[in-house]
Amino acid sequence: MRITATAWAAYTQQLAKLNKKAGQLMADYIAAHGTGDTDALIAYAHALVTKYGEGSAELACQMYDALAAAAKAGVPAAEPAQPASYGEVARMVQATKASQPQMQQGVSRLVKRAGADTTLKNALRDGAEWAWVPQGDTCAFCLTLASRGWQKASQAAIKGGHAEHIHANCDCEFAVRFHSGTSVAGYDPEKYLRQYRAAGSDVNAMRRIDYAARKDAINAQKRAAYAVRKAEATLHSQRGSGGSSGQNGETVHRFLGKVDLNDAQQVEALKDSFCSNYASSKVENMMVITRNGEVYYMTDNNPRGVDCSYLDGKLKDSYNIHTHPPDTTQYSFSLDADIPAAFADGTRIMEAVDHKYRYRFVVPENITFEQWDRVRSDVQDHALLYMAERGMGVDDIEENELHVIIEETCKQLGVTSYSRWEVHK
Repeated sequence: MRITATAWAAYTQQLAKLNKKAGQLMADYIAAHGTGDTDALIAYAHALVTKYGEGSAELACQMYDALAAAAKAGVPAAEPAQPASYGEVARMVQATKASQPQMQQGVSRLVKRAGADTTLKNALRDGAEWAWVPQGDTCAFCLTLASRGWQKASQAAIKGGHAEHIHANCDCEFAVRFHSGTSVAGYDPEKYLRQYRAAGSDVNAMRRIDYAARKDAINAQKRAAYAVRKAEATLHSQRGSGGSSGQNGETVHRFLGKVDLNDAQQVEALKDSFCSNYASSKVENMMVITRNGEVYYMTDNNPRGVDCSYLDGKLKDSYNIHTHPPDTTQYSFSLDADIPAAFADGTRIMEAVDHKYRYRFVVPENITFEQWDRVRSDVQDHALLYMAERGMGVDDIEENELHVIIEETCKQLGVTSYSRWEVHK
C-alpha cells in the first residue's frame, strides 16, 4: 500500500492548521492583554493547548485507524493521547513569558506534540513501525531523523511520556505502517541518508549546507524581522529579563566616579559589591564601566528592564552588568533585549546576575547580530533537543532553556563568548 502525496499533504496540513491557529490565538491574546497577569496567561494557554491538542490527537487517531484498516491489521481503535497538563503549560509560560514569539511557539509545539504522542503510543501498543516524514521546508535535524527510515516502535522514541524532538514551525509528522509493503509517496530515507553522510554525518554541517543553498530565500523571510529588532535595540539600549515590557517607576542616574582599569582587584571588588547589593532587588539595576573607567549606576525601578541609552556612545567597548529580579529572571540573558542591545550599542562585555546565577557574554568581534540571530533562531527551534543532549528534561525548561540556547548558539558559531556560574545557594 502506498499513501499518496496528496493524502499525506492533506493530513499534515490539517495538523499544521491546528498548531498554527493555537499559536496565533496566543499571540492575539498577548497583544490584547499583555503578559502582566501570569495566572491568566497560563489559563488561556492551557485552554488553547487542551482544545487544539485534542483536535490534533483526534486527527492522528483517524489517520492511524485508516491505515490499520487498509492494512487489515486487526488492531484496536487508536486511543488519543492526553494534551499537555496544566503544570506543563505553566512551566512553558513561565519560561517564555518575556518573549511573545517563544510563547506562541510553545503553544504550537504542545498542540503538535499531542498528535505525535497519539501516533507513537498507539504504534508502540500495536507493534507497528514508524518513520519521521519530511514535509515542506525541512530543517537538517528533521532530515537526519528521516534518514533513519522505518523503525520498530519502541519506548526509546518516547521520553518522559512524550514524543521527542517536536518543534514549532515544522510540518513534518510521524507515519506508521503495519507491514513492510506500506510506504509514503516521496519519502526517501536513502536520499536523506546520503545527504547526511555527504555532510560528514554532522547535523550542524547539514544546516550550513542547507543554508548556503537557500540563503537568499531564508534571508528574504527574516530580513524584516532583523530590521525591526535591530531598530528597537538601537533606539532603546535596554537590558532586561522582560525585554521592553513592564512599567517604569522613578528613574535614577548616578555618576559614581572613576576606577583604574589596570587595577583588577579594584574593578572586581566594584563588580562584587554591585552583585551583593542588588542581586535580589525586586527591580532591575545596572552598572556601566566605560572604556575610560567612568562608572555609572542606573535604574528605572522597573522589574523587567533598565534603559541605559542616555549614555549613548559611552557604551561602546564598555563593561556593564545588570540584575534580573527573582520574580522575572529567566536565569540567563533575554534574547529579545539583552543580546540585541549589546550588539547594537557596542558593549564589549555584558554580565547579569540574579538570585542564583551570574552570567557573562563577551560580544564576538567578527560576528554580526544578523549572523548570530540566524543561528540562534535555528537553535531555538530545537532547544528541547539540545537540552536533552545535556541530560535535561521538561522540568528544566524554566531555569535552563535560554542558557542552553545561548550556549549552543555560541558553540555552533565557534566562539567562547558565554558562561554562567552559580553564585547564590
